[in-house]
Amino acid sequence: MHSHRLSKRPGTLARRLALAFGGLCLAAAPATAAVLDYSFNEYVGSGTAGSSEPYGTVSLDNNNGGPDVTVTVSLAQGVGFVNTGAGYSLTWDLNGVSPITVTGLTQGFSLVATTAGTLSANASGSWQYAVSCDQSLCGNGGSKPDTSPLSFTIDNVSLSDFVANGKNDYFGSDVCIGVVNGKCGSGGVTGVVVATAQTTGTSSVPEPTTIALFGAALGSLVLLRRRHRA
Repeated sequence: MHSHRLSKRPGTLARRLALAFGGLCLAAAPATAAVLDYSFNEYVGSGTAGSSEPYGTVSLDNNNGGPDVTVTVSLAQGVGFVNTGAGYSLTWDLNGVSPITVTGLTQGFSLVATTAGTLSANASGSWQYAVSCDQSLCGNGGSKPDTSPLSFTIDNVSLSDFVANGKNDYFGSDVCIGVVNGKCGSGGVTGVVVATAQTTGTSSVPEPTTIALFGAALGSLVLLRRRHRA
């Protein structure tokens, strides 16, 4: 009778290990934290840009699944936001999303409109939404370019909602290319730069909750093994 119970224990333990391992696998499955990057790779203003592209990047972060997306604009060295009237600090289109709610906008910038409109930005065409640089930060024309990053969050949107405009551009920005000592230098040009393509894809990272579940499942395996040895 004793030997009969012993012969069944390996099978019972195997089933328990399989269940624990299944939980381990589910816990180990990482949540997708997607980040898409776009590069300002084309100058569409008047004159000739003295420096080569890229002129900056636009990063979209879905904050571990949303339901919002944080937009961060980082300009290249020697490039700054200006207020020339040729465009806006950032322009973009959304697929059927209107109105929008923007939070956490960098001080010194303003959302132009909450509903989709037709905003002209030089040779980059028309856009639905825009953020502008206030005159208190950027001054008039290219008199006081701002080189700091621009960031804000759009609520209740996904990464797939961001689409190209009629010119097949994803983002546009009114900038000075050739900022020297806080000013648009004598060799600099002002105009709109655009991002025509996505430059990086998505990445998957485990969230803190996932890591905790992974540890719990691993602990179950260790406990079952100790009981079997006992």
